[in-house]
Amino acid sequence: MAGAARPPADLGTPTRIVLVRHGVTDFTAAGKLDGRGGPDPSLNADGRRQAHAAAIGVRALVGSSSAHIVTSSLKRAIETGSAIAEEIGVRTQIDADWDEQNFGDWDDKSVGFLAARHSQELLRFRADPHYSRPGGEAHVDLQVRVLAAFERATAAGGTVVVASHRKPIVTVLAHLLGIPYERIWRIATAPASLTSVEVWADGGMSVAFVNDTGHLS
Repeated sequence: MAGAARPPADLGTPTRIVLVRHGVTDFTAAGKLDGRGGPDPSLNADGRRQAHAAAIGVRALVGSSSAHIVTSSLKRAIETGSAIAEEIGVRTQIDADWDEQNFGDWDDKSVGFLAARHSQELLRFRADPHYSRPGGEAHVDLQVRVLAAFERATAAGGTVVVASHRKPIVTVLAHLLGIPYERIWRIATAPASLTSVEVWADGGMSVAFVNDTGHLS
């Protein structure tokens, strides 16, 4: 029965999308939100080491195959993607639709602060995909742009490595696995982790692995 899940041979080789969360910044270490439109910090020293380790992990995964490298437009993702591109020997492309969610007036605030001062609003944010902060972005709007970016990556074929952020990565996984919005927070996506999905010619999709951090050991 082990081979029963394999697609028919005539579907060919799937497009493989490797989703890489960026390495840590000072904001990540402090548990602060930092989305599209926020302060946009660079990787810190630990984050740069993580990006290098992620690059080696991607190289081991890709092997001798060619790959496209796509990053969000935020510095930490660009820096992570650039480390991967240097390791593989290709150039990066920026697609801003892979940016983190815009958290509006919650940017630069820690989750601990929000839980203590804005507990009801935080619960609503985690339960209502239409909820947005002043100046921010609702999950439903994030979902539209991220899934459009995912379709573009899939259309490229071959192996596509995307350096992005927690919310876009879990958005893709929720879409593929049919996970309702209020449960996406259960998906772990550590900094510099690798997640891989496969898309077949008939539109079939599968999640190969999630939140691989073995390269960071």
